[in-house]
Amino acid sequence: MKILIRKFFTVILVVISFSGYAFADGTYFVVRHAEKQGGDNPVLTQRGVKRATHIMNILKNEPIKAVFSTETYRTVMTAMPTAAHRELPIILFSTDDLSGFSKKLKAMDGTFLIVAHSSSTPELASLLSKVPLPKLDEMDFEQLFKIVIKDGNSILTKMTTTIE
Repeated sequence: MKILIRKFFTVILVVISFSGYAFADGTYFVVRHAEKQGGDNPVLTQRGVKRATHIMNILKNEPIKAVFSTETYRTVMTAMPTAAHRELPIILFSTDDLSGFSKKLKAMDGTFLIVAHSSSTPELASLLSKVPLPKLDEMDFEQLFKIVIKDGNSILTKMTTTIE
């Protein structure tokens, strides 16, 4: 009888764990880094710094809970104004396993900013939204993807970070 009760509670805990994982509600803003200088691990240009600040202003009324960035100067610099404005650390992630990272994000409730690159930004937005997106053009720094997941359903909205 004790074994049966233990198995029952184990099954209940597993169901509760997976239900929380599968039905977390989240809003994800996925953006490519802003304009960069040349080189292997370049920093942002002046225009890129201006765009990073503009992204912070676009998101100023959003309840950003965490800011994620790949480990390059250009992505961290793009994430920095939003993170600093909210007094949040920048959480580094790798693009090596975007599928695993997207599952991790989907398990989290809240609103998040994720800064990546021309290929990983649309790929991550696709994984989150289940909407196929093409790789960004090398000169396209304006795309911002908003993915809202509620009750397991996702809505993708394409936005831009156009600056003058």
